Order: sequence, then C-alpha cells, then structure tokens
Amino acid sequence: MPRRPVVVVIEEQVELRSVIRDVLGDEGYDVLPAGDVAEALSILREKKVDLLVSDLPEAQPGEADPLSEVGRDFPDLPLIVLTEESKSGGPFFGPWRVQGTRVLLRKPFRLDDLIAASREVVG
Repeated sequence: MPRRPVVVVIEEQVELRSVIRDVLGDEGYDVLPAGDVAEALSILREKKVDLLVSDLPEAQPGEADPLSEVGRDFPDLPLIVLTEESKSGGPFFGPWRVQGTRVLLRKPFRLDDLIAASREVVG
C-alpha cells in the first residue's frame, strides 16, 4: 500500500483549519494541523512532510518574512499560501517563488482550488 502524502496545515482559524483537514483527508492526505509556525516547524523536523498549507501569519517585529525559518530549513518543501488580498503584497512571496513550488490562493478560496493545487504540487 502506498504511503499517503503528509500535509501540515498552519491556520489560525480553528474552523477553517478543521475544514481543510477534513477536505484534504477525504482526498487521501494525512493532514497534521498546526496553530502557528513554531508548531509546524516542530512537525516538519519530526516527520517526512510532502506539503505545507499555510495562511500568511503576522510577521514578528523586524521580520520581513513570517515563514523565513521554514523556507531556510526546508527550501524544497512545496507550499500553498492562503492569504487575504491585503496581506499578499508584502516582501514575503518573492524569495519563496524562487525556491521550489509555491502557490498563492486568496481568501476566500474555493475548496476545489485547494484540492487542485494540492494535487498539482504533490503529484
């Protein structure tokens, strides 16, 4: 039996995180929810993860890219960013676009679009 792809989901909204977990789980992924970047990094360091789905967390003071540690430690990890229109214009997306597979979905997004993007980047 082939291994199910593993997806880590960073989403602050508990309800949306649950919906994403259920939808991707129904599509054949093992979904590991994370409430923030620190929790996601802990999972990434312990397990073989095939995809990271993340809302765009708030940057810490003096930090341009809230996911910089993930990008530095896991540069080839495919990433789907879920973001509101107002958050997507920052410096964040540029460096990540150069490294590996990155997809941007604007909130509100269709679950079908998330499923299609997940299939596209994981295979």
